[in-house]
Amino acid sequence: MSFTIIRAEPSDWEDYRAIRLRSLREEPTAYESQYQTEVLYEPELWRQRVTAGGTFLAFDDDHGLVGTATGLRTGDGDTLVVGMYVAPKARGHGCAHQLLDAIADQGIERKDARLVLEVNQSNLPAVRSYRSYGFVETGRKRVMDRDPTITEVELGYVLTDKS
Repeated sequence: MSFTIIRAEPSDWEDYRAIRLRSLREEPTAYESQYQTEVLYEPELWRQRVTAGGTFLAFDDDHGLVGTATGLRTGDGDTLVVGMYVAPKARGHGCAHQLLDAIADQGIERKDARLVLEVNQSNLPAVRSYRSYGFVETGRKRVMDRDPTITEVELGYVLTDKS
């Protein structure tokens, strides 16, 4: 399976909305936000979200839009990876790693030190994917605000300029 990764532009808001809402429906324990909240967002808010950080979309020739991830600058030298989602049919084919590569390249351009993210510790496929990319636990954990039965672990990945 081959993927094309693009950086989303404001005109991509409908594609981003569709994949984001799909992710919230299919993986409700993976995100702090909920489908019921985001389905009510107005188009202008979706346009803002697409451009607020670096949102990337993954497409494949057979299935169209199959993934997304966003890299937000934290202000302390890190890029926070949020909203990562890969459709089930595209999992295990390198899509998540290609999305992470795009965010890592963005972080390197900005001279950030590392990528960081939080993942539901019971989401073992996601944890395995991040670890296979090179993420390691930072030692931080937190209980999800909207659901105290979910514990998220923080993972970090040191950015190195490949050039």
